Amino acid sequence: MIKNKNILITGGNSGIGLFAIIDLLKTKNNLYIVIKSELRKQEFLNRVVKYIDKNILSKYLNIIENCDLSDLENIKKIKDYFISKMIFLDVVVLNAGLQYTGSFYPKVSKQGIELTFAVNHLAHFYLINSLKDLVNDKEGSKIIITSSDVHDPKSSGGNIGKKAGLNNLIDFRQEITGRFLNFDADRSYKNSKLCNILFAKELAKKLKISSSKISVITWAPGLVIPNDDSGFFRYSKCFNPFGYLIFSIFAKNILGISENIENAGKILSEIVFDPNLNNIGFIYLSNKLISFKKHKLVESNISDEANSPELASKLWMLSEQICRSFGFITFNI
Repeated sequence: MIKNKNILITGGNSGIGLFAIIDLLKTKNNLYIVIKSELRKQEFLNRVVKYIDKNILSKYLNIIENCDLSDLENIKKIKDYFISKMIFLDVVVLNAGLQYTGSFYPKVSKQGIELTFAVNHLAHFYLINSLKDLVNDKEGSKIIITSSDVHDPKSSGGNIGKKAGLNNLIDFRQEITGRFLNFDADRSYKNSKLCNILFAKELAKKLKISSSKISVITWAPGLVIPNDDSGFFRYSKCFNPFGYLIFSIFAKNILGISENIENAGKILSEIVFDPNLNNIGFIYLSNKLISFKKHKLVESNISDEANSPELASKLWMLSEQICRSFGFITFNI
């Protein structure tokens, strides 16, 4: 069993991330998780103690507290935490994500950025740029990004409702800041997942130039529907609770297309240690439905737009410009 790894994970206090952490703690490696507030911290601890002995938690679980990723100022707090403790990371899991499909109006971050883009893409973009020198450049080091097949308009989820599309970033800055042109919460989420892949592709390209051994892995967990009020759908279902209830029953019990949340967490934990994913540059994995209630993680194609090196480079530059415009200037890649 692999030991003494330092693993940072965002979005670990509920949903897929919670069950990934539960499985990772069983390996007795060092887990570092970012939690938004004291309330979220207590909710997380109340859940995790049901699965993991308190002695293991005290030894291997480390919480970076009061760290809202929607506020770019908190990225420095994460960096300072690892510098102050002289900790170098082996794996960074960028799992935090939100969507609020159904809302007619945009939510915004402290910096005034549309919240889906701010959390799902920009915070992770700036976090990796800030932490790059604290990630061990060796066999087995990984940056793992949770994306989604809905980034692809041709996928079964991506072709429902508004489709992902960045339009070569024309007026895109106005879509995510300022006047929020043509805002659609569903499309904003799909676009953020497209941004995840474009970011990963450009990151892998830049790491390759420096002969880095760090793997950049994007993965799509499939449709994961929690059994409680936590996790991914906690915002969007507020806008249509009855519709969500019908949808979840239909998806889970009639069509059998949703993935069990515990299984999705287990898959993420397995990606962390999978030796076949060491030193591979970039890869996109998708948890594909292969039969009723049965999925399999396989290497998959990405959309034509996600596969554009020109668009990936332009998004990287735009993301950097937005961060710099608010005074966040740490870029080490």
